Amino acid sequence: MLEIKDLNLTLGNKLILQHINLDIPVQGEIIGIMGPNGAGKSSLLKSIIGEFKSTGTAHLNKTPVENSLKSITYIPQKAHIDLDFPIDVEHVVVSGAYKDIGWFKWVNVETKTKLNQLMKTLELENLRHRQISELSGGQLQRVLVARALMTESTLYLLDEPFVGIDFHSEEIIMSQLRQLKKEGKLLLIVHHDLSKAETYFDRVILLNKSIRYFGDSVTAMKPEHLNHTFLNAPIQNGMA
Repeated sequence: MLEIKDLNLTLGNKLILQHINLDIPVQGEIIGIMGPNGAGKSSLLKSIIGEFKSTGTAHLNKTPVENSLKSITYIPQKAHIDLDFPIDVEHVVVSGAYKDIGWFKWVNVETKTKLNQLMKTLELENLRHRQISELSGGQLQRVLVARALMTESTLYLLDEPFVGIDFHSEEIIMSQLRQLKKEGKLLLIVHHDLSKAETYFDRVILLNKSIRYFGDSVTAMKPEHLNHTFLNAPIQNGMA
């Protein structure tokens, strides 16, 4: 269970998130986080993992998140990746296993097997020795997903994984995310394309500084909930 109680975030003098409360079971589910620009979507993920210092509490399976980081995988936006760092695709992907095997350790047979499997599944084999600075947006995102899948996690947090990538890469990545769902993992994905909500997500969090709606993706896309989120319009029945 991911439990977030009264999470509030202020950066400088600006209120970013207010009174965020969530109780989400870890039972195999893909949840979208959607809302307008500046709504606090990426900030919510960063607050959960402690990158942003918010108030309130966050627990994963009754353990404070700060003590559960080995059970959490966070995939940031591609824009936050240093493409000038001289490293090839294979070394980026295998680095995802370091929190399990340790830094500066020999890569064991099990890790090599998993590496080769992910390189094949995510169609990265022919890019194995290419520098990350030479990759397209879709190729880089597949590398980041492969890196994330090198280790077992309970909770996966993805920040705009489909921005600026080709349709084929998006299909490959989504297939892997659905496999994680089948394995009982919980995935929270920041996403901006409302047209994909019902196809990609089981449930949707509509966010605009506070949670405006949290429930099944079909209901989330109803005009009253979208207007309440994107236009700050009141819900007709008085409920968010």
